[in-house]
Parts: sequence; structure tokens; C-alpha cells
Amino acid sequence: MTGERPALEPLRSAYRIQYLNDEQLDKLQEATLDILENVGVKFPSEKALKVFAEHGANVDKTTQIVKIKRDLIFKAMKTVPRYFVMGARVAEYDLNLEDGTTYFTTDGCGVEVVDLGTDKPRPSSKADVGMMARVADYLPSVGFVWPMVSAQDCGRTSPLHELDAIWNNTVKHIQSETIMGGREAQYAIEMATVIAGSREELRRRPPLSSLICTVSPLMQDQPGIEAAMAFAEVGIPVVFLSMPTLGTTAPSTQAG
Repeated sequence: MTGERPALEPLRSAYRIQYLNDEQLDKLQEATLDILENVGVKFPSEKALKVFAEHGANVDKTTQIVKIKRDLIFKAMKTVPRYFVMGARVAEYDLNLEDGTTYFTTDGCGVEVVDLGTDKPRPSSKADVGMMARVADYLPSVGFVWPMVSAQDCGRTSPLHELDAIWNNTVKHIQSETIMGGREAQYAIEMATVIAGSREELRRRPPLSSLICTVSPLMQDQPGIEAAMAFAEVGIPVVFLSMPTLGTTAPSTQAG
């Protein structure tokens, strides 16, 4: 217990459920490796293409398609820790990622709200972001905060204002999916550094993580991948989520 806030209540269980058997998992992995090695993924970012080329990937600068051999993939995966900490402003609310523990979060990011006692939607605001973060701050079942609505009153800088509103209303970890572009990511990194106290502490207990969605079929967008690269450089966890459309699915990867 910290002050008036209840302690986190993650879901912990000794039971395991495996939806796919080992043979199916092997087939899924082999298909994914085959796509990455022989089909490739488009990265419309000169910065990303340069990094891939420097590490031995097959880069076509004309098409911006990157093909990655499986040995390079496995080599990169060995550098990523299996478990790590997603920090909070208060250490008691750090998320220690480990087997058998599940943390829940809020979801977003909506663009309208309906006030109590009314039936008319209105554009969401920075104040709404802060109010919802304060509610999530108190709920013991919510492990970290994801903006439920957007700061529509802050224009193009709304993602940064959303971080400001949430950090001023919760001590829990924040995850964002709206920080796009290297420049915007640098501002978010500076904010996270202030919250953490130093760049060293930011890497040890990052109070911010990011979710980047891929674009089907098999491509990234420039702002998303360059924000992810900026975050990864300072130790902010990044999760890449595939977004299937029309029966096509881009492979998911995870980096920290």
C-alpha cells in the first residue's frame, strides 16, 4: 500500500494453457522465418534501412524491402532479455514481467466522450485523459495506463499532452501507441527521463513503453519505425503488433 492507493492485484496462476501444440508452433515459426527471409518487409525509412544493412540484412533501397536471414533473427533475439521491468513513478507499482503473472490495462484511444447525465458525445480533451488516468491509478486490477481517449484540444501535439496528463494523475507505468516520428519520440524520451530521474534509471526502470502497429501487408510506416528506434536506443520497451486486413498478416516481433 502506498498512501491511499491499493497495491496492484495482477492475475497470477500456476496453470498453463497451450492453444497450439509443439508441431503447430514449429510450423508457425518456420512460416514466419520463411516470410522474413524470402519475402521481406517494407521499411520506408532511410534510418531503418541503414541499420539493417549494417547488420547484414538484404536491403533493397529501391523497393525499401528488407529480407532477414534466420541466423540474424536468432542472433538479435538472443540480445533481448526474456524478462524485464516496466517501471512506474513509484517503485511499488513497477511491473516485473515474469511467467505466471498477467497485468491488465485500460484501452484506447477514443476521440469522443459522453458526460454523465447527457446523451451527446463531444470531442475528448486533455482534461478527460487526466481524469481517466486518475481513476485507473486507484484501481488495483489496472497494472498500467493506456490513454483511453485523446487530447483533441491539443492538436498535433496531443500525444505528448496525453503523457503529461497521465503522469500528473497516476504513479503507474504508461504505454502509448500514438507517439509517432523520431522528433516526437525524443520529446517523449525527455519527459520519461524527468520522471525516471536520469538516463541510467530510464534504462533500468523505464516508466514508458510504446506499442507500434505494423501495416498489412508486410510493411512498417516511417513515423512508427523511427519512433520505435528512438525508444529502443534509450531502453524504452517497444512492442510491435500486427494488424491483419483482408486475410493478410504481418509477423509480430518484440524488442526492448
